[in-house]
Amino acid sequence: MRLEGRRALVTGGGRGIGRAVALAFAAEGADVAVAARTRSEIEAVKEEVGSRGRKSLALPCDVGAPGEVESVVEEVVRAWGGVDVLVANAGLLRHASVEETTEALWDEVLRVNLTGVFRAVRAVLPAMAARGWGRVIAMSSVSGKIGGANRSAYHAAKHGVIGLVRSAALEVAARGVTVNAICPGFVETRMISDNRRDFARFGDGRGEEETLRRFREEIPMKRFLDPSEVAAMAVYLAGEDARGITGQAFTISCGAVQV
Repeated sequence: MRLEGRRALVTGGGRGIGRAVALAFAAEGADVAVAARTRSEIEAVKEEVGSRGRKSLALPCDVGAPGEVESVVEEVVRAWGGVDVLVANAGLLRHASVEETTEALWDEVLRVNLTGVFRAVRAVLPAMAARGWGRVIAMSSVSGKIGGANRSAYHAAKHGVIGLVRSAALEVAARGVTVNAICPGFVETRMISDNRRDFARFGDGRGEEETLRRFREEIPMKRFLDPSEVAAMAVYLAGEDARGITGQAFTISCGAVQV
């Protein structure tokens, strides 16, 4: 197993990509702590990880709140002695034109999608570097590589994640720690279903189902990703085979974005 004995922390681990990553890590031998705001969801993932024979922690956390993600890292360290792999996955999507974007909306999106990633990375890097081994994986998006109308705060935050990854990677490259980003396209998760009304509202006047159908048709593979496909990339980046890869941002988009 590629992650045997590793201790992983996954933020946004209660559903979607985060849940898929947690379960994939457990299948590869890692103990996994999952952090998110909804206790019932992370408790369910904890049980699923445990059913695969691995230790797990369910840690309520709002990554956008000062001090919370740092406290989660401290709790994992107290329980298991350290964090070997961080997957900074927690995020949210809001729609608004630039003109309609309030400072409150802007702050909310960047606080979770960018500052939350920064806080998690800052909390784990020193100990990883001191031990001479670590893996940091930040969940960006294809929105971190291209622009997109009516989602400027989200795109700005996801671009920022890639910049953070590239900078942090250089700081610890000589100390056995890698820092990379994964940039998924559309993934079949609740984020899509929760935002389907806004996708349609800012589209060309078609209904919700027709808007999502059109999105799929515009993708070369004619489908959205399954969360397990993103998790597979995370497993690779967390393992020894990826020890020479750092400061990179990997696009997984069924061919929709080729950068």
